[in-house]
Amino acid sequence: MGDGRESGSRSRRWRVAALGVGLTALPAVCWEGPPAAMAAPPAGEVVTLIPEFPRATAGPFPFGAQELSVWRARLPRVEPVEITSTADGTKQAALFYDPGREARRPLLVVLHSWSESYLQNIGIPYGIFAERNGWVLIAPDHRGPYHRPEATASELAQQDVLDAIGYAKRRARVDPARIYLVGYSGSAMTSLVIAAKHPEMFGGVVAWVPIHDLVAWYSYLEKHASGSHYARDVAASCGGPPVHGSRAAEECRRRSPSAHLANARGRVNVLLGAGIWDHLVPPDHALRAFNDLAAPADRIGEDDLVRLVRTRRIPAHLAGSSASPLFKQAGVEGLLARTSERATVVLFQGGHDLVYNAGLAWLADKRRD
Repeated sequence: MGDGRESGSRSRRWRVAALGVGLTALPAVCWEGPPAAMAAPPAGEVVTLIPEFPRATAGPFPFGAQELSVWRARLPRVEPVEITSTADGTKQAALFYDPGREARRPLLVVLHSWSESYLQNIGIPYGIFAERNGWVLIAPDHRGPYHRPEATASELAQQDVLDAIGYAKRRARVDPARIYLVGYSGSAMTSLVIAAKHPEMFGGVVAWVPIHDLVAWYSYLEKHASGSHYARDVAASCGGPPVHGSRAAEECRRRSPSAHLANARGRVNVLLGAGIWDHLVPPDHALRAFNDLAAPADRIGEDDLVRLVRTRRIPAHLAGSSASPLFKQAGVEGLLARTSERATVVLFQGGHDLVYNAGLAWLADKRRD
């Protein structure tokens, strides 16, 4: 890697038979460099994690970098491809990696964040994980940055993701019970909308710092981040400022998980992660998404949600966490973890971030029913 982290991490081997995120046990985990060969133990598949990439904000890639050459340097067999949209016939870009295995392998579908494209370099750790573990990977552009109507979880963008999955299934030996969708920030929003509409398709979905409701987020941005481009992007995507009663507000709601997630309750495995100090997308968005997916008795009350955002502290009766130690290993200790139905939410001591290994280890034993 050139930064001294990989060599140190490869000298230690961490094998854990049941790391807990919420109440769900995880498969055996092997924390080391890529092995020449690895046989699965009786307990299940062994996955090799990527300790040199703890979080998106921890580097080594500049946060907004989008360079194919950097992907190719780290993952030489990754391919830029074009996929014909079944919605409008246009050619849509994606990155594709096939490990070339004879046996059916998991498919990791990686969505770029709000302001970037499919070449977003913070997606590279997912590619390295796929290479080390023999997983298939597809990273669709889903209409690019979220600042126009065609993007931003639109019907076209959703279909691009579904088309990318179809493309990967035609090109590679994909296990249909192990199709995994991962999103971050804006694309966490998109991933939740797609999972809600097609819960039967996915073995697991990981949504880091998701936007739950675009109208509520726009209102928050206008009050707390009026100088940022995000509020303008929302208005440009939805046909104007989404003020109460407007067509733009209705369009924003159609693109928001809040309008769809109840359909996925108990039907798909979902991990939601949010930083307690996230001032771009407040952590109550992840908690509200959890409430949509949880049994009524397990939901977090409105008073607690409001208090948490105002104080950035976990209410005492909610404190205590069974979050995976992989959060702490990444430098953002879990503060709250709750599981209900097939959804888990984790609030961690951090900001607008994603924790690669915690999400990947959680996915590794998930299967579609």
